[in-house]
Amino acid sequence: MAYCQAIRSTAQIEQRRGLSELYKRMTKKQPEDAKDTNAGKDKEVGKDTPKLSISSIPKPKIRVPRIDPNTVARVQAPKELTKDPKLLADEYIADLHTANWSGEETWVRFSRLPRKSHAFLRDIDINCTLANIRGTERALVRRGRSMPTSTTLSRMLEVFEAAQQASIVPDRYTYQELIAINVDLLNFNYAHDWLEKMVVQGIKPTIRPYRTILKGYSTVASELDSARRLWHEIKTKIGAGLIAGEKSDELAKTVDLLTYTSYVAAESKAGNFAVVVSVLEEMDQAGIKPDITLRNTILDGLVRHKGLDAGLQEAELMEQSGYELNGYSYTTLLNATVKEQRGDEARQLLEAAAAKNIVPPAYLVQKLTLDPFDVLSIMAKLEDSHKVRLYNVLIESAMRDNDFSLVLQLIDHLKQHNVSANVVTYTLLFDALNKAGRLDQAKSMFTKVFSSGELTPDAHIYSIMIDACGRHGDVKTMFWFKNEMQRQGLAVSEPVYNSILSALSQWRQGNLQAVMATASEMERVKPSVKPTCRTFSAIFAAFAAQAQRRRLGAGELEFLQTWYTLATDKYYIAKDSYYYFMAVNAFVCAQSLPDAMTAFSDMVRSHKVSPVSSKFMKNPVRMLDLIKLAIEHQEFGAALEIWNNWQRLRLPPIAKAVELALFACDQMGQPIMAGNIIRGLLTKDEDVYCPRFVDESVLAMYIAMMTKHSMLDAIMPVVQMWTTAMTEECESELVLSESTVAKTVAMLRRSNHPDASAIVNELLTHVDAHFPDATPV
Repeated sequence: MAYCQAIRSTAQIEQRRGLSELYKRMTKKQPEDAKDTNAGKDKEVGKDTPKLSISSIPKPKIRVPRIDPNTVARVQAPKELTKDPKLLADEYIADLHTANWSGEETWVRFSRLPRKSHAFLRDIDINCTLANIRGTERALVRRGRSMPTSTTLSRMLEVFEAAQQASIVPDRYTYQELIAINVDLLNFNYAHDWLEKMVVQGIKPTIRPYRTILKGYSTVASELDSARRLWHEIKTKIGAGLIAGEKSDELAKTVDLLTYTSYVAAESKAGNFAVVVSVLEEMDQAGIKPDITLRNTILDGLVRHKGLDAGLQEAELMEQSGYELNGYSYTTLLNATVKEQRGDEARQLLEAAAAKNIVPPAYLVQKLTLDPFDVLSIMAKLEDSHKVRLYNVLIESAMRDNDFSLVLQLIDHLKQHNVSANVVTYTLLFDALNKAGRLDQAKSMFTKVFSSGELTPDAHIYSIMIDACGRHGDVKTMFWFKNEMQRQGLAVSEPVYNSILSALSQWRQGNLQAVMATASEMERVKPSVKPTCRTFSAIFAAFAAQAQRRRLGAGELEFLQTWYTLATDKYYIAKDSYYYFMAVNAFVCAQSLPDAMTAFSDMVRSHKVSPVSSKFMKNPVRMLDLIKLAIEHQEFGAALEIWNNWQRLRLPPIAKAVELALFACDQMGQPIMAGNIIRGLLTKDEDVYCPRFVDESVLAMYIAMMTKHSMLDAIMPVVQMWTTAMTEECESELVLSESTVAKTVAMLRRSNHPDASAIVNELLTHVDAHFPDATPV
C-alpha cells in the first residue's frame, strides 16, 4: 500500500485541534485599568494607528497561555457522529443506491461515516462509492461528468483503504474502477499495478480492464509501443484461458469489437494504416464486422495524416460497403475542409448531410467561412422538422461570436420562410438579448411570443429571464417571472433560486427578510431544492452587506449560523475556498469572531483552491479583517492562528499581516515568537521564506518590540538578514527612508538598556554602508 500512502499524503490535510479550547483558555476579563488604557482606540487595526506605531507599542495588559512558535493550523476535525454505526451505514447504503449523488457529495458523505460503520458496508457499496467519486456515466445518470483529478484518485484510494481496514474484500469491479481512474490520469504504470494485484488476489480479469488501458494508450501518441505490447498480451492471455468472459462462468474466446476499436485507434492515430488493414483482415477471419465507430476511427486517422482527399475516398468506400455516414463522419470531414480551406468541398458535404437530416454542431459552423444564410441555402433539403435545428445552430454560432444583430436577422429570416420556431429558438434569443444588455427588448419579446398561447415557455426560458432581471436590478420583474413560473406548475430549480439570492444580495442589501424567505422556501417546497456553493455564497454576501450597514439582530445571526452548519450537516456541500472566504467575510462583518474562526478553521482543513478562489485570493482583505477582529477582541492567539496559515492558503505577501502578527506577539508577551516569525520570512531554508512580507515598517516595528522587551542583541542579526534577503529578492531598488532610521535611532537612545548606544552605532554604520541616503543628518 506504499502507493496509496504516497498519494494520500499529498491530498490529506493534517487534522489538528480546534479553536474552541483556545477560546476557553484565552477568554480573560481585562482589568479595569487596561480597559481605560484601550478606550477610544481606533478599531481599524492595521492602518496607521497608534497601536502599531514603532514608538508606542503598549505594555501587554493581557496574559494568555504561551503558544509554541511552530504551531500551525490547529484545526478541529469533524465531530464524531453519535448514532449507531450500523444505522449510519444502513442510511448511507440506502441513499447511495437510490439518490443521484455527485462525486463530490459521495465523497463528503463517505468521509463523514465513522470508521465503525465501514464494517457494515458490502463490496457492492464500496464499488458504487468508487464509481460515483470517479464520475462514471452509470453513476451520474446522464448528468455531465467532469474530468477526474489527482484529488479524485486520492479520495478513491482512501475509500479502498477504508474497505481493506474493514476487511471488505475487493472484487473485479473494485479493481476496474481503480484501473480506470489511473488511466484517466494517464498513470499507466499504476493501472498495470492494480491489474497485477487483481490477478495476485486470484481474480481472473475480464477483457474490460485490458481494454481500458489499451484505450488510454490510444490517446497518447508516445504510448504506441505500449499499446502494441498490451495488444499482443491480450491475445496471448485469451489463448491461454487467462481472461474471463463477461459471465463469470465463461472464458473469453476472442478479442471483442470494442477492444479491436481501441487498438485500431492507436494505430490510426500514429498513421500506421498497413497495420490497420492487417487488423481488419484479422477481424474478418474471426467473423467480427467493424461498426461505424471503428470505421470513423480510421476516417479520422486518414484525415489527420493524409488530408481531406484521403478522407473523402474512405467515406466513399464506407458508403459502398454499406455504412451510412453519421454526424461524426461529416464533422470529421468538415473540420478538414476548414483546415485546408476547401470551401467547395464544404458546400458539397453540407448538402450531403442535409439529405440525411444531419445538422453540424455550432462550434463547427462558427469555423466555416460560409455566410450563415448561404448555409441555410445549401442545406435547404433538410426536412421541415430539422430546419429549425439548423436555425438554432446558426443562432448559437452567432452568439459565440457575440454577433447579436445576426441573431435577430436569423430570427427574421426564420419567420419569412415560415419555419416554426421552437422553445429552444426563443431560449437562444432571450439569452442573446440579455447578454447584449437588452433586457427591455427581451421582456417585450417574451410577451409578444407567448401571449398567443401557441408556445409555452419552459423552465429554461423562465430561468434566463429571472437571471437577466436579477443582473440588471429589476427585482420586481424578477419575482414576477418566478411567480409566473410557479403558476405554470414548473419547478423552481436551484439555479433560479441562486439568481434570486444573488440579485437580492446585490440590489436589496437592506432587505434580509427577502433573502431569508427565499432560502427557507428552498427547504419548504416539495420536492425540496438542494442548495449549492453558489447558494450559500449569495446568502453570505447578503448578510455581509447588511452587517456593514447595521448590526445584525440575534435572529439574523442565528439564521446565518444555522445555514453555515446546514451546508455540512444536511446538504453535504463540497465547499471550495471561495465559499469559505464569503463565510468568513459574513461573520467578520457581523463581528462574530467565534463563527468567523470556525469558518476559517474549516477552510484551512479543506484547503481546496479553485480557479475562481485563486483569483479571489489575490486581494486578501477579508483575512486582514479577520486578524483585526481577533485583535479587537483581544484574542491574540487566534490572530496568530490566522497568520500561521497565511502562506498555506497561498495568500499573497502583505506587510500589514506581519505587523498584525507582531502586534499579537507583543500583546501576548512573546518577543521570541516575533523573532521566529521575522527570521522565518528572511531565511531561505525555511518553508515560510518570503522577504516581501517584511518592508521597512515591519522591520522598524520588530526593532521597537526588541527594544521594548530588552532584547537588543536580536536587532542587528535580523537587520543584516533583512538587507541580504531584500537585496537578493527584490527587483526594484531597496529603499530605507531617513525618517524611519531617525525614529528608530531616537527610540533606541531613549532606551535605558546599557547596550543601546552600541546598537545605535552599529545600526548607523550598517545604514551608512548599505543605505547612505537614509543616514540621518
